[in-house]
Amino acid sequence: MANRRKWLVVLLGAALPVCAATSGSISGIVKSADGTPQMGALVEVFAMGTLQPIVAFTGQAGSFQVPSVTPGNYRLKVTAASFLPSLVENVVIRSGGRAVINVTLNTLAEAIRFLPPRQLSDQDQDDWKWLLRSASNRPILRFDEDNGLILATSAKCEHQESHSVSGKVAFVAGAQADGFGSAPDYGTSFDVRQALFSADMLSFDGKVGNGNGQPAGVIRTAYRHQFATGDTPTIAVTLRHTAPPGSIAANALSSVAFTFSNTTNVGGLIDLTYGSEVQGVQFIRRISGVRPFATAGLHLGKNMVLEYRYATAEPASAFDRALDNGNDDQVVSTPRMSVVGYAPALERDRHQEISVSRKHGDTKVQAALFFDRVSNLALTGSGDVSSIASDVIPDVSSDTFTFNGGNLETRGFRLVAEHTFSRELTALLDYAFGGAVTAPDWNSAGSWADLREALRVEDAHSVTAKLNGLIPESGTRWAASYKLTSSNAVTPVDLFNASPGHADPYFSFVIRQPIPGGSFIPGHVEAVLNVRNLLAQGYRPFLSPDGRTLYLVQSARAVRGGLAFTF
Repeated sequence: MANRRKWLVVLLGAALPVCAATSGSISGIVKSADGTPQMGALVEVFAMGTLQPIVAFTGQAGSFQVPSVTPGNYRLKVTAASFLPSLVENVVIRSGGRAVINVTLNTLAEAIRFLPPRQLSDQDQDDWKWLLRSASNRPILRFDEDNGLILATSAKCEHQESHSVSGKVAFVAGAQADGFGSAPDYGTSFDVRQALFSADMLSFDGKVGNGNGQPAGVIRTAYRHQFATGDTPTIAVTLRHTAPPGSIAANALSSVAFTFSNTTNVGGLIDLTYGSEVQGVQFIRRISGVRPFATAGLHLGKNMVLEYRYATAEPASAFDRALDNGNDDQVVSTPRMSVVGYAPALERDRHQEISVSRKHGDTKVQAALFFDRVSNLALTGSGDVSSIASDVIPDVSSDTFTFNGGNLETRGFRLVAEHTFSRELTALLDYAFGGAVTAPDWNSAGSWADLREALRVEDAHSVTAKLNGLIPESGTRWAASYKLTSSNAVTPVDLFNASPGHADPYFSFVIRQPIPGGSFIPGHVEAVLNVRNLLAQGYRPFLSPDGRTLYLVQSARAVRGGLAFTF
């Protein structure tokens, strides 16, 4: 391990001189609220901590261009006759990058709507003399001694909707089929977000349902704040409850997790994401764990990134994400539990990865090396084990179970190539080589310990082909993938793959079809169908201690569908 870290330090040290920061640019269009381009508007670009701006003026079409901008964090001030000045904050320029900032100027009557006064915080009193707020309760009009009235926004929030509250809800039917702890047959997933002021976000999301005749689900609440420096810390609390069939309360799985994470940029060259999750699990007895994680991306140019990733939890499968109706940045890791001799065991993971990604036109490629170590590996099995009282935890709703597969330690590499043919079609190929847990042919009954001893870690290959498409006439979005693994593997090769090449084993597809609602149904409605391992491949049979035939499998066949609402 020490040698790997030394080589990583040497590699990063060698790359830094090569990737010396190159200038970027800022451009955009200035318009009025009715869309009229504003010629002659003054655009001032301020670097963080400086008072001397870079000055530009808009042309006849309202466009402006600020070339040769040093990588860093900037703010833009745009002024024009008869309009309020507009301030755009948190404009981040990376090495060789280009930021496109389109600004809408407003008159005083267009910009504000008076609301009852609120109690000002210390930060408000220090930064601004007074402010007026929009209906969504974000500071839009500020006054200070230097700039007077300023309409303030954030470049990082331009993509957000103007509504203060946004939400997504999905009603789902169909078992998750991932062993103990899987989502129930029928459930509801939701994601509600409330914008607070100009740089804060409060979110409440989760999945609830009725699992094995008892209430089950996961609920998460998170608070995110964005600083002017670009740092974006997030604090989250996650509660989970799942119970096996017929279990007493003492055998129900309950967990609470506290998560802190932060995203920042260093010198316009390095993107950092880091944090940790402290998890407490109650299942037969109390178990705790700490899950740190980090990602560092070094920009070697406009279209190349060298990245290091450290993870302590398996990424959510494509099948799970398709119907959660949430966002990738809010994926909640599931405590992977198993039992050995009636004693609970929590899966503990450690994944390290070094990758290089490059974009050339419509093609993206990635090459990665990874090192994985897993203890108490939770394997998925298929078959009825509800009457078996040892070493397996069933999920009756999907006829699957979880079995402790021992330990896994491996290393390998991954190659990914993705090409966008058009807005309607994208194709991807993923190849991985590394260790996977394999199950031998099993012809006689034995103990659970015998089965665990028979499992082996062997080198294996996997090849994944993915297609993503859009049918413009109907608005139908679809994705299909096929992932083939060599040998008799019961775990995927490259278990922690979080790249665009990540896919469920064997043939899977998802379809999202918009449903016209007119004025009767507010927001956006989609019908969703998701099928995993349609051909039921990769099932490895074995005989349980009582002589019945059961199976170990990378991913059990499952079908889920439902309605997703966005408002």
